[in-house]
Amino acid sequence: MRPEKIVCWEAMDATDPVTRAAGRLYEQTLAADERIPWVWIERAVEGRAAPKPGSWSKHLLLAAPEGRAADPDGLAGYAYGSFIPGYGGYLCYLGVAEWARRLGIGTRLYEEFYRVAAADAWSVGESLPFVVWESHRPEPDAPPAAWDLWTARVRLFDRVGGLWVEGVDFLSPNFRDEDGPPVPLQLFVKPMDTPAAAFDDDRLRQVVGGLHERVYHDEPGDPLYEGTLTPGCHPRLVPARLAAAARADRGVLV
Repeated sequence: MRPEKIVCWEAMDATDPVTRAAGRLYEQTLAADERIPWVWIERAVEGRAAPKPGSWSKHLLLAAPEGRAADPDGLAGYAYGSFIPGYGGYLCYLGVAEWARRLGIGTRLYEEFYRVAAADAWSVGESLPFVVWESHRPEPDAPPAAWDLWTARVRLFDRVGGLWVEGVDFLSPNFRDEDGPPVPLQLFVKPMDTPAAAFDDDRLRQVVGGLHERVYHDEPGDPLYEGTLTPGCHPRLVPARLAAAARADRGVLV
């Protein structure tokens, strides 16, 4: 039965049982090579009590049916992201419990993150030009279930106003094995204070390059940076739903 109302709130205590439940859900919903250690997110939660001026504004947002916010078993989903001064919003991770699928949890968490990121920008006298996030597209030979899950994700991205950055495979570090191959991710952008039409080739290269520089500490000339922004890539924003049909095989969509 669909609950009447979904409530969202921000985790402020890393030792809270519901926050701990978010950690378990985080590890269940993300592959090991895509996720940072949960302890890093716990530290961000602890740091909310005394943020440093000019630093990132990091948020762990939680969602549950009304009346179950204090119940670890009632945790329906989480989202973790930041407002990065001088750049924009970055939604790092989002996951929904299997029992809570199709209840609008993902949409509610995106909307809440947009709200808190905009408030963060306003608090330091900046605009919020965009929110960007990454998602791992299955390999071309992945089983149908993996592609069905990808299609469901892309439908969510479409509902929350995300646009696919077509033409770029964003190479991120392998968090499971630092010597392993990079993880290629697809990028999605939700234009906020900057209209979608303003995100031309050059502006999108700035968004992609800025993500490497500000989040992953990769500079021009570094392998992951150069492997992402190759000389021949020409990024453009297209409807997110187009990413559902794209199966990449050596740069060719099949």
